Amino acid sequence: MNRSEHIQIFVEVMQGWYANHKRDLPWRDLEISDDTQRAYQILVSEVMLQQTQVERVKTTYRNFLERFPTVKDLAEASNGEVIHAWRGMGYNSRAIRLRDSARSVTVDYSAVFPVEMKELQGLPGVGHYTAAAIRNFAFNIETPCLDTNIRRIYHRAFIGPENADGTWEKKDSLILDIAEQVLKEATRKKFSAADWHAALMDYGSLVCTMRSPKWDICPLTQAGIMKSAYKTPDPLPRTAKLRKEPGRMVGSLYIPNRIFRGKLVEELRDEPSGLTLEEVGRRICIDWDKKEHLQWLQSLAEKLQKDNMIRITGNRVILAK
Repeated sequence: MNRSEHIQIFVEVMQGWYANHKRDLPWRDLEISDDTQRAYQILVSEVMLQQTQVERVKTTYRNFLERFPTVKDLAEASNGEVIHAWRGMGYNSRAIRLRDSARSVTVDYSAVFPVEMKELQGLPGVGHYTAAAIRNFAFNIETPCLDTNIRRIYHRAFIGPENADGTWEKKDSLILDIAEQVLKEATRKKFSAADWHAALMDYGSLVCTMRSPKWDICPLTQAGIMKSAYKTPDPLPRTAKLRKEPGRMVGSLYIPNRIFRGKLVEELRDEPSGLTLEEVGRRICIDWDKKEHLQWLQSLAEKLQKDNMIRITGNRVILAK
């Protein structure tokens, strides 16, 4: 089977699967006539979905848009306001970058969302995938893109399984070339750019999953075009990789510093007067020992202050305003 035939069957199979498995994602069915408003809501959704499951995002997404209904509203928000609105999401720096993107759209583009990839990728925190997602989902401009799920499907279907360490045999440049060819065929088969990429993301999260892919119900496998069918290697232990990230042992468990930073911010959300570092330490560390951990916690607080998420005043830490 040549590449062209492979692509045609791939698209036909996905078309049939998607007709029966469309899911309710935060941005789906946005009946919004204003391009900038639609792009803004897509941006909020995509940033929230980074490293966060769909079900956790849905409620926060609605609440966030009630608090900041337009890109101008978000652009005017303080650090503290967006961190409060980000409650429960984790990775709080995403909220700050999202607000900074809104400011860039408002100031640099007169509150009109840009559509070109170069301009979109120039927004704070917006990489290739997020820029392409805005073009696909907000403007229906056909733009090949790769997120974790999409990369996994294309590589497994057209190239082969991933390596045991989770890396891929081929670089993204080749996979993007395949993605472009497939997207052309998909739109020829009357897929919109938005629906095509939504189908891939749904398929990656429901069938072609990172661990334990469901080969027995995979229609691409049944059609004989999934090159990785039943071949995905067992992943290597993750312990060594995790310990490359700064953190410390708590009992027998290694916890990265970013987890503690997120907990520190969470504790301050409902404390307008702030807390002492010792109070924070007792709340977020089950093994808290002032002599052993105070200097370490001080360094985490200083990092958060540098990122403009908290303020250190004397011996107290307070959420940024």
